[in-house]
Amino acid sequence: MMWMVGGALILLVARFLWLAFFHRVNAMSRQAELMNWLDIGRVSNADGGKDILLARNERGARIDWRTGEVWLMNPKVEEPFADFLAVERWLTLRDMPKADRPAPAAPEEPEPEPAPEPGPVRDTLPAFQQKVDDCLARAQGGQELLETKQAFEAGSEPYLEASTELSKTALELDVSPAMVATFHISAFAALAETAGADKLERVAASLHAAARQIRASVTA
Repeated sequence: MMWMVGGALILLVARFLWLAFFHRVNAMSRQAELMNWLDIGRVSNADGGKDILLARNERGARIDWRTGEVWLMNPKVEEPFADFLAVERWLTLRDMPKADRPAPAAPEEPEPEPAPEPGPVRDTLPAFQQKVDDCLARAQGGQELLETKQAFEAGSEPYLEASTELSKTALELDVSPAMVATFHISAFAALAETAGADKLERVAASLHAAARQIRASVTA
């Protein structure tokens, strides 16, 4: 039985020591004393208990008995402070001339977003057509093939139109200049098998068909 009484006494002493030294309200009281705030009494809290009143010169403060938060009463501040260190900082800045106050920290500028990697540079139509001519010139009998193409484009408006359409389609759909050159060579090969005065118009129709074939193969 005695050990139970002894244990209860130890618990009561431990609780008293905790309240006396470690409870936040008492910690705030000791901090205030170190900063020359004087305990001048108690005042009832609306939720029960007694808040601690303190004064220093013309300043007045109150420690909330529940949370240990510090409220400035003179000057009146609407929000509580975490401790008396925060109170001192606020008072120091308040009484400091504006010219001497530290400038507010500049907001951090957001890091610039990485620039997107540049995509492949697309040829202009004249540059692409020049590559087609270069491919023709490198083929077997290339000089003759190139001269034939240039002569047809100069002498036949339907052929020039069909050649331009084929190059535009190939450029748009990323078909190589070599493939376009191959279509021209196929059109020249079919020329020998074509009879009649409208040979060039039929060859131009072949180039139009090649352009449609490219579109169909890409969209399929």
